[in-house]
Amino acid sequence: MPLICFEWHQRPENVLAGHLTWADYKPSDRPNTVRIEHHKTGEMVPLPLSDQNGALFPELTAYLDGLERLGVPIVLMKPERLRGAKVAVPRPFLLRTARIRVRAAARAAKLPDYLTLAACRHGGITELGDAELTEQGVMAMTGHKTPEAAPPLSEAYGETARHRCAASACFCGVGGTFCARKSE
Repeated sequence: MPLICFEWHQRPENVLAGHLTWADYKPSDRPNTVRIEHHKTGEMVPLPLSDQNGALFPELTAYLDGLERLGVPIVLMKPERLRGAKVAVPRPFLLRTARIRVRAAARAAKLPDYLTLAACRHGGITELGDAELTEQGVMAMTGHKTPEAAPPLSEAYGETARHRCAASACFCGVGGTFCARKSE
C-alpha cells in the first residue's frame, strides 16, 4: 500500500476504498498501463508501466504480479473467518487498521513518526518536482485539477518535502531499504 501511494500518487483513502482494482492494473486493452482513479477529483490517470528504457516501477509491478487476487480491489486484508461465518472472506482495510500497520512498520524501520500513507504520496509527488516536471505535468500525474490544489513545488516546501521524501522512499521500498510487503 505505501508503494502504491508513493509511486502512483494515489490518495490513501482511494487505495483503501478499493478504487484500485485488478481491472485497472494491466487492462487487456492497454497491458502496459495502470489506471489510477482519483475519487476526490474524478480524474482517471493512465500511467505507463514501462518505456523504451524498461520498467518504470519494477518493485511495485513485481510485487503485484506475485500477489494473490483475493477479490476485485487489489488491496484487501487476507481472508479471515469472522464469528459465525462459514467461510473466510477478504475484507477492505479500515483506515484505522492501515494507520496502525503503517505506524508499526515505520517504527520497526526506525523511521520518523510523521511517516504516513499520505506522506508516502507527498514524497512521490516531491520526486516529480525534483525530476523537473512542470506544474502541469505534476497535475496530470496526480489527478489535481487546479494549480492551487496541487502541492507547491517551491524551494521552501521542497526542503521539508525532500526530507520526508527520503523517509518515504526508504519506507516504501524504493531502493530496497524496507520492503513494502512487510507493511501490508
